[in-house]
Amino acid sequence: MAPMARTRLILNRYRPLSEAGAGGFGTVQVAWDTRIQRKVAIKCIELDELDAARLAAPSADAPFDAQATVSLGGTDPDATAVLEGRDGFIPPSALAHVPGLDEARTAALLTDSTIVAVYDFEVQGRTAYLIMEYVEGLTLTQLLDEHGDALTLDIVAAVFSDVAHALEVAHENRVLHLDIKPDNILIDGKGQVKVTDFGLAKLADASGFGAAGGGTIGYMPLEQMRGEDLDARCDEWALASVAYEMLTGGNPFLAETLPAAERAVEDAELVLPSLCWDGLDAQVDDVLFYALDPDRDERYETVSDFAEEMEKFLGSAKRGRRQLAALVNDAQPEAEDEPAVAPEPRERIPLAQRVGPLARTVAGRAMAAVGSAAVAALGAANVPSVAGVDNPLFWGVVAVAAALSAAVPAVGALASYLALAVALVAQGAPAVGLALAAAAAAWWWFAGRGGAAAANVAFAVPLAGAVGANALAPLAAGGVLRPVRALATTAFSLAVGLVLASFGSGNLLGWDGLSFWHFAGRDVQAALGGLLLLPETWCMAAGWLVAAAAFALFRLRRTRAFALAGLAVSTAVLIAAACATAWIASGGATAAPSAQAFAALLACAAVAGVGLVLEADEADGGLPDEASARR
Repeated sequence: MAPMARTRLILNRYRPLSEAGAGGFGTVQVAWDTRIQRKVAIKCIELDELDAARLAAPSADAPFDAQATVSLGGTDPDATAVLEGRDGFIPPSALAHVPGLDEARTAALLTDSTIVAVYDFEVQGRTAYLIMEYVEGLTLTQLLDEHGDALTLDIVAAVFSDVAHALEVAHENRVLHLDIKPDNILIDGKGQVKVTDFGLAKLADASGFGAAGGGTIGYMPLEQMRGEDLDARCDEWALASVAYEMLTGGNPFLAETLPAAERAVEDAELVLPSLCWDGLDAQVDDVLFYALDPDRDERYETVSDFAEEMEKFLGSAKRGRRQLAALVNDAQPEAEDEPAVAPEPRERIPLAQRVGPLARTVAGRAMAAVGSAAVAALGAANVPSVAGVDNPLFWGVVAVAAALSAAVPAVGALASYLALAVALVAQGAPAVGLALAAAAAAWWWFAGRGGAAAANVAFAVPLAGAVGANALAPLAAGGVLRPVRALATTAFSLAVGLVLASFGSGNLLGWDGLSFWHFAGRDVQAALGGLLLLPETWCMAAGWLVAAAAFALFRLRRTRAFALAGLAVSTAVLIAAACATAWIASGGATAAPSAQAFAALLACAAVAGVGLVLEADEADGGLPDEASARR
């Protein structure tokens, strides 16, 4: 907003601060209310000749002049517009056609934190003034255009739930909005989302809702474009259009003309929103397309029904508002030309939010690429026709695996483990190779294909296990995955850990990558069979599964306190399993694990703990889950 030169007070009360742009029937100015000592937004509506003539023409029963002022109290739904002149009064019917008056009357019926409040409506001379609550922040349009990379499913949930609630309040008061679009959705510095501009809204009478007087192409259903009588399902379609745009990054219903817009709604080729986000359930596609049906009879009956179904698949609205607050506050320029106000204390912004979802996604893809490249390299190094750092085929296999994982981590992980399985078959261990391929396929189907998080966890054993830190696998699985996926991924990690241990190390602590990189000439099948016959192997495997499940269950309550408690419990389970393993292996002589095993467990717990401490608890924005990273 560009600062304006100081000028006289508007309506002898409001000092102009800046111009916020155009909206509805005229421009919008930010001003300081010298009486109440607060900022307000003033929509300045220039009257046309007909409206001006109505104001200027003398009346036999109510003479007045062109400088008269009319006021409508925004807090009283039954307030009466009164025109005061030098010589008397006229009926409010004189202002029946003044633009903005209907908006003021409509908004006066609605009081909610998700709806921009209207304080007053006044006409002076050739200008009508709509005095509204000032929302300092961003429009949803600005958020999507300028901060689209920072969008998370939590933010989508916050915007969607607040707009849906605003519409529910309006519909309960028999008011339709009829112009829901990103420009009319505001976000303040506290992360609160507010709906503004009820300029097209229609109050319902005994015969139901009437036809709209306008709208915005791209956010209007067919019945609104065709001038038909409308109901709440019109606003539902508009809300679904906004939600689709947030999830996919585009609006397929935009067009140059109304006929083209109608064709766009009827024939639009829609992207599946679930394909645009990691961890977003595919069922959300059906919910959204149901609300976007061109035939209103096929949509949900109410916005409440739509919201109830949609919110099941989005993130946490509470965390989203915290993330929005951080974005809005970081985006605000230094205030100019406004009275000095003591600055509010800034909330601590969690590191995860400061880094941003895009940076975390890039880091996750890079880790997946490294893990996939390492596993593929392990396999390629043990296939005679491919092995050798001077063999272009070796580097080709590694590069393909890394690129595939960087693009689609779950597919890259599956491909790299299949490459390792092929190497096992080539080195005379067909049973182990086929078993690993089957385990990888089962893991991918039940857990891996759901997102990048499971793929990254699946690389914990080959990467961390190379230096004796296999125990990081169950901690990582429990820390970032839901219980079922955590158990499936931990079971697969166990299978991988046993296969790698059969290369030479002979235990589940790790596989010592530097010493046992080449397994050619080793009887892998016999070594693996020997490991499976040891009771201590099954004892440690049970500890992994219990630790992962316990951690994942604690993480269902997404606060830092529960996360740290879950880490403590799962670490205790792993230590108990290590003690039981030592007792079994020693024939009951000692229950003390080796110093190496104990140190490795503590190091793994410390790594997981650092990751949790860097996040914030629910009051500061919550802990991110596997559904909050964009594809």
